[in-house]
Amino acid sequence: MSTFSDVDRSPRPQELVRYLSEARRGLSAPRARLRELLSPRPGERVLDLGCGAGHELAQLAEDGIVAVGVDASSVMLHASRARLSDQDLEPRLAQADGARLPFRDGVFDACRIERVLQHVADPAAVLAEARRTLRDGGRIAVSEPDWASFTIASADPVTAAAVSARVGAAIVQRDIGRQLRRLLCEAGFTGLRIEVELAVYDSLTELDLVFSLSRATERACEQGAVSAERAADWLAEQRELSATGGFHATLNRSVMAWARR
Repeated sequence: MSTFSDVDRSPRPQELVRYLSEARRGLSAPRARLRELLSPRPGERVLDLGCGAGHELAQLAEDGIVAVGVDASSVMLHASRARLSDQDLEPRLAQADGARLPFRDGVFDACRIERVLQHVADPAAVLAEARRTLRDGGRIAVSEPDWASFTIASADPVTAAAVSARVGAAIVQRDIGRQLRRLLCEAGFTGLRIEVELAVYDSLTELDLVFSLSRATERACEQGAVSAERAADWLAEQRELSATGGFHATLNRSVMAWARR
C-alpha cells in the first residue's frame, strides 16, 4: 500500500510533506488546467478534497475564494495550517475520511480533487460524498494519473516492460486514470468534459519528482521478473540516456470536469 494512503502511520510522514513541495514543479501545468476547468470565483465556497500540505488551498484563499481543505492526515493538515498562517490566510480545515465528509448537503459551489482517489480504498464513495455536498449549479474538477499507462524507451524492452509493470505498484488504485470516467458517471456526474494529458519526461531528474525508477526496478528484481545484473545494466542505460538527451518516458493523466445544471 502507498504511504499516501495512510500518511499518519507512515514511518516518515515529513518526507511525504516535502515530496508534495518538490513535486509541485512537475505538476504546475496540469494543476493550472484543473483550476481553469473548475473556474472558481471570488467569494465562492470551494472544497479541496485531499488538500495535502495546502499549496493549492493557499492559492485559492489568496484569490478571495472561501477555500475549505479536508484531509485524512493530521500531519498534512498541520502543514496546511502552517502554510496558511504564514501567509496570513484563515485556515478552514477539517480532518475527515473523504467517504464521510462532515458537511451538510449542497454547501459548496465547487470541489477539486487532485491525485487523491488513487490512494483511497473506495473512490466511488468519495465521489458520492463530493456530489452530495455540491449545491445546484455546483462544479467539480478531478485529476488522476493512470500509472498502468507508464512507458519508457529502452534498447532492452523486456526489462523496460518488467519495470513499467511495477511503477505505482503500491498505489491502491493504480489505474484510476482510466476508471475515472466510469466512477464519475456512476456518482451522477454525467456530461463530463474529459481531457487526457500525455506527460513526457526527458530526464531521470524530472521523473524522480514523480516517482523513483530505481525503486520500481528493485521491485522487478525482488519479484523475480528480471535478474539483478540485467536490472543494473538497464538502470545504467537509463542514466546514460538521461545524461545524453535520449531519455524518454510517458504517463497519461486524466482531467475531468462537470458543472451541475
